Amino acid sequence: MPANNVEPPAPQHGETTEQLEIMLAGKPYIAADKYLCRVRDEMQDKAWAVNQERNTDKRMKLFDDFVVFRGGRNNSYIMTPFMCEYGFNISLGYDVYIGPGCTFIDVNQKRNGLKSAELADTAKGPEWAKSISIGEDCWLGGGVTIVPGVKIGNGVTIGASSVVTKVWWLIVQDLPDRVVAVGNPARIIKRIKEDGTVEPVSLEG
Repeated sequence: MPANNVEPPAPQHGETTEQLEIMLAGKPYIAADKYLCRVRDEMQDKAWAVNQERNTDKRMKLFDDFVVFRGGRNNSYIMTPFMCEYGFNISLGYDVYIGPGCTFIDVNQKRNGLKSAELADTAKGPEWAKSISIGEDCWLGGGVTIVPGVKIGNGVTIGASSVVTKVWWLIVQDLPDRVVAVGNPARIIKRIKEDGTVEPVSLEG
């Protein structure tokens, strides 16, 4: 049965969870920490097994080891290739479909699709995470990039290859409910009404 919560592996001899706890708190942490390196390596073994399994039902059962299915696994599908760093930070809601080639940089907890991204200070120094959240009933086209600190509302559609980012000169830095956004940086071009019809949004000003 899918787990309601997936815990990180227990530390082994000479390891501590100190950097893990700092990482999950969104503070600068050392990614080269011995424990974190082992956790990521073990996750790559699990990801490799998932990506080798062609049968969808068997593949979805493998995800039980490292993904939380809050809405149950039966109505969720994850295609391959799939990649993530830690696994236990991924929490999916109801009726989730994840297409081929999706990568989760799950340094912090990700709920309902995505939640987390990394910022690095130096190649060997501390790095830290800012949350990314995606609401219910969203559709992200192929090759979409979501950068740290962005919040996406419910019922949002994002066009293929768009880059959703926070930049000071955009009037809307997060994406509110029921909009269509495209481009780099992503701009809102349509609003989706409750009856399913859409209305254009002026890109001027």
